[in-house]
This record gives sequence, C-alpha cells and structure tokens, in this order.
Amino acid sequence: MLHKIKVHWTLRCLLTLAYAAAIFLVSSKDTSRVPLFPHVDKVIHGIEFGILCALICWSISSGHIGAKSIYKIALPIALTSIYGATDEFHQSFTPHRSVEFLDWVADTTGATIACFTWQALVKRRRCKEKSLAMDEILVKR
Repeated sequence: MLHKIKVHWTLRCLLTLAYAAAIFLVSSKDTSRVPLFPHVDKVIHGIEFGILCALICWSISSGHIGAKSIYKIALPIALTSIYGATDEFHQSFTPHRSVEFLDWVADTTGATIACFTWQALVKRRRCKEKSLAMDEILVKR
C-alpha cells in the first residue's frame, strides 16, 4: 500500500523560497579562491538550478495552474530561468564574481532537465497508482 506524505502548499513554497535565498547568499560570496576545474562551475549551476526547478515543480504540483500540462512544464522552467538571469545580474555587484551568459544557459538547462524528469516521475507514479487501483478492483470481484 502506498502512503503519501502530505506537505501543505505554504510549507512547500517556503522551502522553495528558502532554497532560492540560499542561492542568493552563495552568489554574494567571493569565490575567487575556490579552485575548480575548467567548466565545472557550469555543472554546479545546472545542479543548483535544477534543484530549484524541482522544488518549484513540487510547490505547484498541488495547485491548479491550468488544465494543460504545458503550464506545469513552462512555468517552473521560466521562473527558474528568470531567477538565474537575476542571479547573474546580482553577481555583477559582487567583487571577484563575473556575469556569464553560459552560466545562465547552464541554469536554464539544469531547470529543463529537472522539470522533465519531475514530470516523467509524476506520470510514472500516477500510472502505478492507477494500476494498483485496478488490481484492487479486480481482487474485490
């Protein structure tokens, strides 16, 4: 039997906003002394903003934002991408940080991968729930 843990929509949004604030705080730090291999920062951006997009997907999953699933894909990616652009702008005011277009591309790519992964997992879970429900109906007969 599947047990769902219900998390209230407000708590989901607060956790998502807390993670976005954590991204903002990390972006405010001077990272010039942190040694990284070339282009590893793009992977970090992708993961960081992929997690943010997954949290946005989780937050809106309990709401009714539209009948079409395109809204459940476009909205989280757009919000994450916009936040990535504002984060890059914010970094322009931080010493030893730079604004890079490819960082924003990595943010948006991570968000896109996370959103489509989220949607695939949700679809898989729903199919499994329907299958279990059908099995219960057949067993009762």
